[in-house]
Amino acid sequence: MADPDPLLAWLYLQQGVKTIEESLSATMEEHCGCTLSEHSTLYRLKTAKDQRLTMAELSELLSISPSGVTRLVDRLVRRGWVERVQPPDNRRTVCAVPTEEGLRVLQGQTMVVYWQSVNRHFESILDAEDLAAAARIGRKMLEANGRWDEKRFAPGSA
Repeated sequence: MADPDPLLAWLYLQQGVKTIEESLSATMEEHCGCTLSEHSTLYRLKTAKDQRLTMAELSELLSISPSGVTRLVDRLVRRGWVERVQPPDNRRTVCAVPTEEGLRVLQGQTMVVYWQSVNRHFESILDAEDLAAAARIGRKMLEANGRWDEKRFAPGSA
């Protein structure tokens, strides 16, 4: 068996993830009226300690730029799903906090549609061995690039 081509492996992985993300986002927009990024933000806020995260924490957890997080939170504020709060002990920090409406949206249809879409576009096409390998490879890539952090994957610990 020939040695695997690392560039080809990378391209398959990159394009596979991008394709699934596009499918998830399209499904979320069609059935829930929100993007995958908006859903992910609400989920991260709901599962964070005290249901609040700073903009820097959101940027890190969502793997998007600080300016991208600002625009994303701006959209969620306009929709009435998130509010910005300044902690009384640190007026230089701004936290994003889900509103009651934002939590209602998340706990309603978006979580159901999200999990159904993950199943349809990812889980259903992989067997148990593939899923274990995907988890192992993803963690290995995060660790090797200094991005592994348990709180990315442990709800309530962020």
